[in-house]
Amino acid sequence: MSSDPIQALTQQLQAMADMAAGQVSAPAAAKTLEDGSDFQSVLRKAVLEVNAAQNSAQAKVQAFSTGESNMTLEEVMVSLQKANLSFQTMIAVRNRLVDAYKEVTNLQV
Repeated sequence: MSSDPIQALTQQLQAMADMAAGQVSAPAAAKTLEDGSDFQSVLRKAVLEVNAAQNSAQAKVQAFSTGESNMTLEEVMVSLQKANLSFQTMIAVRNRLVDAYKEVTNLQV
């Protein structure tokens, strides 16, 4: 990955908070990220990457348990841990987004 998706999400959330506080006009806050992607595409890409990691780990577990490949137990365990870590990271990002949304909706205009 060339850019940090969490940093990009943080920048988007800050722009939304600035817009809600009246510090920035809506068109300036609605601009795309530096690499040309928007918030929706960054979030969608992150979810798809987590899904791919989960599917890959499950496929490795299946292949190892049936003996179809020469994969070692260590490879399977590392894959499972990577999938778990990416899932936990996505949960943390989701929780931060929900908290930010609640904060923005509670701002008095």
